[in-house]
Amino acid sequence: MGMQSSWLEVFIIVRLEAHILHSLKYIAMDGYNTCKQHVIVGSSALTLVVIFGLLLETPWPASFARVSFLLLFLTLFIGPFMRMKKPGRASSPLATPWTWRGELGIWFALTGLMHFVLLVLDRPFSSFIEIGGGGYGLANLLGLIALFWALILAATSCSKAIKYLGMESWKWIQSLSYVIFYLVTGHYVYFQFFSTYGDNPGPDWFGYTAVIMAISIVLMQLSAFVLAVVKYRRG
Repeated sequence: MGMQSSWLEVFIIVRLEAHILHSLKYIAMDGYNTCKQHVIVGSSALTLVVIFGLLLETPWPASFARVSFLLLFLTLFIGPFMRMKKPGRASSPLATPWTWRGELGIWFALTGLMHFVLLVLDRPFSSFIEIGGGGYGLANLLGLIALFWALILAATSCSKAIKYLGMESWKWIQSLSYVIFYLVTGHYVYFQFFSTYGDNPGPDWFGYTAVIMAISIVLMQLSAFVLAVVKYRRG
């Protein structure tokens, strides 16, 4: 049964990702999200999922969750970096990371959605939000709120959304990315460090890594803010 269940999960993952890739052609047809960059980010994300799932023997839902967190970290790292170093003409994609934020953000939402779908396939949805339960319900509530807003941001990450909503409304929606980050961090850190649900053994190596990444984002934000103030005071 264990081997059959594992192959069933792999089959479901492949089918869902095929539908995702098919729908991306409608998301990626604008100047900010390109099909080529989506293929690069998507294939890299799925490769990491396979590494976590097969090589590191992480459960598939957790594998998608960890890759989703990594993509969110990269997306939000670019923002403060942009404010500290203005974009310029460059020949390397690594030298122009601001052009990859849309793809990273969309794939963060998609891998987060896959994390949720695989969990729902394994147990009833009603079991996710429970009062008490060693903090399991609270961690999941934070995750569900973050996923809701992440999907909203992903759906509006295209030029058609900008034209429909208007630049100011679109910017307001996209500014929620940091709210999502703190919700996701709360979801992950609470479950890893504070939840006593089931046989939770406590934080593992990725739990501590996630804390370090979260702190680095906060420090990057503060650094960008201080630098902006200094530039303003210098006139």
